[in-house]
Amino acid sequence: MMELFRKKAMGKLVPQLTRFRSGPVPRVLLWSRPFEGNGFWDAVFSQVTKGDCPLPCEVVYDAKERNATDAILIYMRGAKDFQTVTADLSPRDPQQPWIMLTFEAPSYSYNVHKTRFENYDGLFNRTMFYRRDSDILWRHGFVVPREDTQFLPASWVIPPLMEAVNPMRKVAVAFISSCGVHSKRLQYIRRVQKYAQVDIYGRCGNLSCGHSMYVHHMYNTSTDPCLKVAGESYLFYFAFENNFCNEYVTEKVYNLMHYPIVPVVRGSENYSLVLPPNSYINANDYSPKELAERLLYLKHNPQEYEQYFEWKKYYQASTVGGVRIMCDLCSRLHDPEFYEHKVYADFQDWFVEKSFCMAGMELP
Repeated sequence: MMELFRKKAMGKLVPQLTRFRSGPVPRVLLWSRPFEGNGFWDAVFSQVTKGDCPLPCEVVYDAKERNATDAILIYMRGAKDFQTVTADLSPRDPQQPWIMLTFEAPSYSYNVHKTRFENYDGLFNRTMFYRRDSDILWRHGFVVPREDTQFLPASWVIPPLMEAVNPMRKVAVAFISSCGVHSKRLQYIRRVQKYAQVDIYGRCGNLSCGHSMYVHHMYNTSTDPCLKVAGESYLFYFAFENNFCNEYVTEKVYNLMHYPIVPVVRGSENYSLVLPPNSYINANDYSPKELAERLLYLKHNPQEYEQYFEWKKYYQASTVGGVRIMCDLCSRLHDPEFYEHKVYADFQDWFVEKSFCMAGMELP
């Protein structure tokens, strides 16, 4: 059963707090060194302040205001160690939940951002993460039944492009700028290239277009010229994750879902839980040679290829995952249960071990 927005919008009714430290609206401190108040967070929270969320909240970035906030949201990219966090946020108020936030895989956080997790035992009360056992679920995008779009703000809905598919399109495209990652995605694609055309843009390929597209760059998927070229010039889009961790899905999956292009996914998520049926091809079901053969078969059988767009008649995809999740955060801050006692006593076990990240993938 797909995870639907309606579960949040139409779930059980819970009591709501009416007074907070800062007044009638809860306030959260975002500790995001060295990214306080940058364009990414401002853009994400702007939807909250514009009134697109069912329940409002406010955000501040200055740690000096911590005593006037109802919760502290700690972005792990800047939290190199325990001392870095506590130096800014001490003394601690035990009535104030500390929320761990990251949308990256633990292995990526450790290898790239050098975040160390060993000393975080007992520090966090809540989590904001991509795994379903998090207190607040972070997803880079989401899908709802088409009839449920009435519950979404208009800015969250990108109408799908349904024009006829050009048979002269090239086979597949990938955007990759992190080459030596645990999932060995580049090596897999190189093997596919022996049998079918796959154009690679970015630092890992020989083609370029625009700038690197990481989530914090806040590009617009419906107007970005590089994504537009991909969505209109290719039949398939390789949305391969940089790490194989349970339930780890990034924005790559959602970026092009409103274009007439089929994503080819590869990761450790059960994609049937987050994507419409028959809307994608899972590379885990094929060897590189078998995948190439499947893509070429569909290229030469357009009627079968176009069946991968039938889902658009019944579902609507949205790429505003970060905005939606901040609305979820606001809603939780209104819920008295959110302030009940809870501690992640063994953070290394919950965050790292229970993510089941594979250290290295063997290619088929």
